[in-house]
Amino acid sequence: MNKRAVSIGLLYSVLAIIFKLVILLGGYTLTKFGFYYSNIVTVLFTLPFFFLAIYLVREKDLGGIISGKDAMRMAMTVLGISVIILSVYNYIEFNWKFKDIATQYYQGNEYLEILKTQQKKYPDKIKVENFPGIIQEQLSSLSAFKATTGKLIPLLFIGVGGAFISAILLKRSTKK
Repeated sequence: MNKRAVSIGLLYSVLAIIFKLVILLGGYTLTKFGFYYSNIVTVLFTLPFFFLAIYLVREKDLGGIISGKDAMRMAMTVLGISVIILSVYNYIEFNWKFKDIATQYYQGNEYLEILKTQQKKYPDKIKVENFPGIIQEQLSSLSAFKATTGKLIPLLFIGVGGAFISAILLKRSTKK
């Protein structure tokens, strides 16, 4: 593994964790941005780090020449480091704070209003007397593994695609 790519993977992971902590500790987890968009922003934030890793390795370590295979390896190193660190962080985050936040959400009025709206749309399928069971089912299905996997899958899909695209765009077989 290239030390420069590992360092950039670590840098990305630290910045992503800081971003996630700001959302979590700032009380923005259940806002529209915090709930729906913060994870995808974190995932898309990997793309510049792929370009940075490949560019720095190409220019500083390899004298301006890098094959597509080596460029892909640098980007995948950044992705691999970030997947490991962010998976551990997401697991810790769930057990530390997010399980309590999710429990408060499912037991709160906001989720009850969502259930009422769904009941109005589908009166045959959702009955008011089933609301406590639905809430209990949601609470019993909370899992650190599910939460971590749910955040890991987009990182892998977008990360692999982004790594490939950045490797293709930055490979250079001859010095210009």
